[in-house]
Amino acid sequence: MLPVSQLRGASVALISPMTQFGSEIVIDIPAFRRLCATAIDAGCTGLLVGGTTGQSCTLLHDELLTLTQEACTFGRDYAASLGRHINVFAGVAANATHEGLALTRKLFSATDVEALLHVTGYYNNPPQEGLRKHFELMADAAAEFGRGIILYNVPSRTKSNLEARTTIELARHPAILGIKEASGDLAQIRAIAEGTDRKSFAILAGEDDQVVEIMRLGGIGVISASANVWPREFQVMTELATAGLWNAAEELQAALLPCVRAVFAAKNPIPLHYMLDSRLRLPLVELGDLEEPTRARALELIHAAGEILCFPHVGAHFGLSMIETG
Repeated sequence: MLPVSQLRGASVALISPMTQFGSEIVIDIPAFRRLCATAIDAGCTGLLVGGTTGQSCTLLHDELLTLTQEACTFGRDYAASLGRHINVFAGVAANATHEGLALTRKLFSATDVEALLHVTGYYNNPPQEGLRKHFELMADAAAEFGRGIILYNVPSRTKSNLEARTTIELARHPAILGIKEASGDLAQIRAIAEGTDRKSFAILAGEDDQVVEIMRLGGIGVISASANVWPREFQVMTELATAGLWNAAEELQAALLPCVRAVFAAKNPIPLHYMLDSRLRLPLVELGDLEEPTRARALELIHAAGEILCFPHVGAHFGLSMIETG
């Protein structure tokens, strides 16, 4: 099972690049490989496939399996060629426990993914008792394969908050490695940090503008959407915080705020797909299909972020170049 300490650093919540093929929008494997390579070149410690940013709810299970296999084979081989290891995680978005169990077993059977990121039940908004039983069963299934899961709390998407008391109870399960906390509630995250053991349970930032604050509370890294375009910057920020260089980490966090605003200028991952020249599947739409003033405001924020060429404690911008627009 993956040691909790290996969750340290910045993992990229990868988009699922897509392209037009006839009348269909299909996965763009060459573009996906380029994203993996860019994250690895930047020094990031992990790749997350099929999370919220990866359009999890529009991916067929076989597509998620294919992307996970690509990250495990191409990503690991590329990292090994540089003398490194890269963690690979896959997202499981299932609001039915039996579906989540089936997908968990399928992914662990068919790939070498280290852990799965399991989101709280969406739409049906289960009570805390249901969430606890759901995640315990997912962790039991992971343990069958000698692997683990990471909890994912993102109430803005699911309308289902995994409360601190529930997280603390779940943290006792040996196959529950940690939590990606995207509630934005620092008091809740502080309570989780105080009620869990840092040696056996990791707290990872799920909000790109709160990385340093969450690491001050005991977090050890981030799973970041913005790191698709700014991977080196997010990795360096976690390294500075890990070293206790809090002022430097905060300076870099502040410098990255325009980038985070650009990424979330419209519903994620619409801006990222624009920046990385990738198609999207309905019901998400292209940035150009958004109505005004949302479209104009998003473009303004994206261009402002693209004009930042250097970041404190990092130097010249490392990430992919954003496409130009008229």
